Amino acid sequence: MAKLLSGSSRATTATWIFNFESSASLLLALGSLLAAWHARQILPANSLYRFWESCLLPVQLPVFYFGYGYLYQRQWRVTSLRSWWGSVRYELANLLTPFAFITVLTLAVRSWLHTGAGLTPEHLAVALFVDPVIPVGFFLVALVFYLLIPNFTSKRAAAVGVGVSLLLKIAVVIAARSPEGQGLLGSLPYVVANGCDNALWFCGGMALALEECQGQISQHMRGARLPRAVKITGPLALWLGLALGCWWLYGQERMNLGCLEAVLVGAGLGAGTLLYRELFGMQGRQWRFFSLVDGYTKGIWLLHPLCLELWFYWAQGAHLGAVGTVAGSLAAAYLVPVAINVMLDHLGRLGFLINPNRYLSKPR
Repeated sequence: MAKLLSGSSRATTATWIFNFESSASLLLALGSLLAAWHARQILPANSLYRFWESCLLPVQLPVFYFGYGYLYQRQWRVTSLRSWWGSVRYELANLLTPFAFITVLTLAVRSWLHTGAGLTPEHLAVALFVDPVIPVGFFLVALVFYLLIPNFTSKRAAAVGVGVSLLLKIAVVIAARSPEGQGLLGSLPYVVANGCDNALWFCGGMALALEECQGQISQHMRGARLPRAVKITGPLALWLGLALGCWWLYGQERMNLGCLEAVLVGAGLGAGTLLYRELFGMQGRQWRFFSLVDGYTKGIWLLHPLCLELWFYWAQGAHLGAVGTVAGSLAAAYLVPVAINVMLDHLGRLGFLINPNRYLSKPR
C-alpha cells in the first residue's frame, strides 16, 4: 500500500514550509483587500500599489504548488502502481473535499445575492469541471500533479521532471506573447493550462525535498559561514533588487509580463525558501505567531473571497465611509474566516470540510 512517511528521516518536522504557506495565505487575502480598496477608490493606484500588483502578488499562489510538491516528496513514497493508488485515494479526499465545499457554498451565496452564477446543475457542473471558482481551482491542478508525477528517486529523475516542467513553462510564456497563443491557451481545459503553467513550481519543491533527503543542502548550509543577519536579509535584498529591475524593464515595455512573472516567482520561491529555512530550520523551531495562525490560514485563503463578497454587498448601501469600509473588510478577510473555521472545528467533524488532512487516517 501507499506509505505516508511519519517516523523516518524523510518525515516533515520542518515548520518552515508550513509557515511559508501560511504567509502566502495571509498575503493573498491582503491582495484581495488591496484590489477591492483600489476598485472603490479608497487606495490610489500609486507606484507602490502597482509594484505590489505586478511583482509581489504573483508570487503567492505558486508558494502552494511549491509547498505541495515539497510535502509530496517528503511525506510519500510513490514508486509503484499500488503505492500510487494509495496516495491518490488519500489526496482525492484531501483535495476534493474543500474544492467541492467552497464551490457549492460560493454558488449558493451568489444565488442568494443575485451577484453571479447561481447554484444550478449547469453552473455547478461548469464550476466543478470547466471553470472553477476562485480560489479552489488550485486543488484540481494539484490533484492532476499527484495523478501524473511519481516521487523522484534520483537526481536524474528530478532533473527530468524539472526539465520537462521548465519546457512547459517556456511554452506557456511564449504562447502568451501573441493573440493567437493567448487564444490557444484560453481554449485549453483549466487544469491543462494551469498545470503547464505551474508544474515547474511543484517539481521544484519535489527536487528541493529530494536534495534535503540526500543530505546535500544540509551540508551546504552547515558549511556557510555568513552571519545570520546576512542569511536572512541577503535573499530578500537580492530578490527586491531583481524585482525592481524587472518592474522597470516591464514599465519600459522591454519585458513580457509572462516572462517577468516567471522570473520573479522563481526568484521569490528561492528567496523565501532561504529565508524561512534560516528562520525556522529543519527541526521544528516555531514562532508564537505562526503557532497561533497556522491552523487557520487555510480557512483564510479559501473563505476570504466569499466573505469579502458578502461584506461589500452589504456595505454598498450602508454609507460607512473609507474608515468603516476598510475596518469591516479587514474583519471580513481575516477574522470572519477564522471564526467560521473555529465553528466548523467544534461542530462535530465539520472541520473536515476545510482541513480534511486533520481527520483522514494516514495510509501505512
